[in-house]
Amino acid sequence: MANEAMDRQERGSHRVFLVKICLMILLLLSDMGLNSSVEFDDFVKGDTSENSKNILVLMFGLQLVVQISTFLVLFLMMGDTYLFRVGLLGVLAKQFTGVLLIHPFYIAFTMFIGGYRVTEMHDDTTIVTLWELPYFAPLSIAHKIVASIYYVANLRSTIKLGSPLYYNKDAWVEIFYDSNRDTSKIEQTESLLRRRVTRKKV
Repeated sequence: MANEAMDRQERGSHRVFLVKICLMILLLLSDMGLNSSVEFDDFVKGDTSENSKNILVLMFGLQLVVQISTFLVLFLMMGDTYLFRVGLLGVLAKQFTGVLLIHPFYIAFTMFIGGYRVTEMHDDTTIVTLWELPYFAPLSIAHKIVASIYYVANLRSTIKLGSPLYYNKDAWVEIFYDSNRDTSKIEQTESLLRRRVTRKKV
């Protein structure tokens, strides 16, 4: 009975994790779509009324909401790990340093270029003339490069969080108390856990 309860709990955890993965992918695709649209599509089409200008602000705000939501989903995924549950946040952060750094940088960059875009278009600048501004094109290109890194970092972290290593207490106890522990030790433990999980499923 105990084993059946544990199996049900494990299956439930897998389903929740799958939902989070789908949500992460959906949010990344949404941000990608907004990046491909807000600087190229003319939402106001020459309309200079206050309502049309509000659309630009709403699109800008929507992109920020999507990016903040992406970080929250990543945080929730990390919250399920053993390291998070026992308060070893520093150790967990070291495993995901890149993605944790790219999030605030990308959000800040989006706020900067989005604010610049909205300000200029509130001054009756069109999409065409926006690209003729001296700094907008280089900023937009740099933003898209950072966005690509952001997407890859989030996808890699999502896949990494699917490893059984991050949910296994015994594995981390072994790592912490091994005097010769290093990065290769973590990789070896992760590989061993994956083989065990595979054999268990078979």
